[in-house]
Amino acid sequence: MKSRQRLEYGRLAEVLAERGLVDSRALQDALQFSARGGPPFPEALVTANLVADWELSRLVCELYGLPFLTVGIAEPDPKASAGLDTAFLIENGIVPLSRHGRLLTVLMPSLAPTETLDLLAGKSGLSILPIVGTVRTNRQWLEQHFVAGPLPAVAPPLELSGTPDAWSNLFDVADAAVLLDLKHVTPENQGDPT
Repeated sequence: MKSRQRLEYGRLAEVLAERGLVDSRALQDALQFSARGGPPFPEALVTANLVADWELSRLVCELYGLPFLTVGIAEPDPKASAGLDTAFLIENGIVPLSRHGRLLTVLMPSLAPTETLDLLAGKSGLSILPIVGTVRTNRQWLEQHFVAGPLPAVAPPLELSGTPDAWSNLFDVADAAVLLDLKHVTPENQGDPT
């Protein structure tokens, strides 16, 4: 992906903090957890009910000047995912929407960093065109098309008081859920979803 500006979680976290939408300590914890192999930053925020899914997507569109679309509005073409690493898509919450020649249009779960999109481009040999989607609709589509049975929630809806124990518990639960998610992906269900 070649972009004029880099898509990054750090900038999104700054804007969320500046606007008072999410506590800065919670943002730092979510960023660190994501960097250590936890769920993607937007997914951690949404599943912990720190910010509404639609609000997060709206903010990403505004911040990066990207278009918005969900799988409920435009059904992804089953041929778009042919030959792609479905485990990578599931891990990052990315839905392949359409393919035109060497251009792959994807729905991000609000935001996927440039590094992740570059990895997808490198693995697929395609140029990536990112569109802002939502965390929950992307996750639901991925569950329906690439995973046998529903994925466990990344984190249960919690009333977070900001205490260290509450945050520790949130990230322990999320880490366990991600590991369980990866066990659901087998070689048989990594191929073409059709």
